[in-house]
Amino acid sequence: MRQWKRMFGLLATLAIALAIPAFAHAFTRGGSGRGGFGGPGHGGPGGAGVLGQLIFPCQTACADTAHTCIDSANSEAVSCVSAACGTEVTAAQTACADNRRSTACRTAVGDLRDCGATCLDTGATAIDACRAAEDDCRDACDSTP
Repeated sequence: MRQWKRMFGLLATLAIALAIPAFAHAFTRGGSGRGGFGGPGHGGPGGAGVLGQLIFPCQTACADTAHTCIDSANSEAVSCVSAACGTEVTAAQTACADNRRSTACRTAVGDLRDCGATCLDTGATAIDACRAAEDDCRDACDSTP
């Protein structure tokens, strides 16, 4: 009986040791739901939750910077579309107020998308740059001893 307990303890220790890289990945890359152990959604600042922020400060800083960058790119795209397509924005708001699935709403959203295409493309390019910078930053964290 004693051997079984010892064997079980050894297997449990081995299972935990093998799971550590998966938990580390959840902290550094967000894991499922990007919450790590810190909470729902992005897990708070840095996308890794409270414990991830403490354990992986470099990766957390990368994620914080990327989040700020993406927020800025989205804000600039909204401002750009608002300035360039005021009439289309108002038309879409009116057409979609009662039923977002109506043909009128879909047409108005399509017109707004066409009007704001340059702004949306610029925003998407900026967001891609934010994500690439985050990946580079995380790679730098991973290569630092």
